[in-house]
Amino acid sequence: MATVKMKQAIVDQIAKMEVDALLEGLSDPELSKNPAFLAKVRQFLKDNDIVTTTETEGVERLVQDVNNIPDLIGDETIH
Repeated sequence: MATVKMKQAIVDQIAKMEVDALLEGLSDPELSKNPAFLAKVRQFLKDNDIVTTTETEGVERLVQDVNNIPDLIGDETIH
C-alpha cells in the first residue's frame, strides 16, 4: 500500500468532519437507534482509544436505567 503524505491541518479537518458527522447522526432520532450506525460510532471510539466509564457525563444515568429494567416475567401466562 502506498504511503500518502498529507498536511496535518488536512488530517485534523477530516477528523473534525468525521466527529461532526457522528455527532449529527447521534442527534438524529432514527439514525441514533440504527444498529449499523451505532456500530460505526463504537468502532470510532475503539479506534481512537476513547473509553467511557460511569464518570463520563451521561453514562451514569444510562447505567441506572439499565439497572431498573422491569421484571417482564410474571405469574400471568400468555396463550
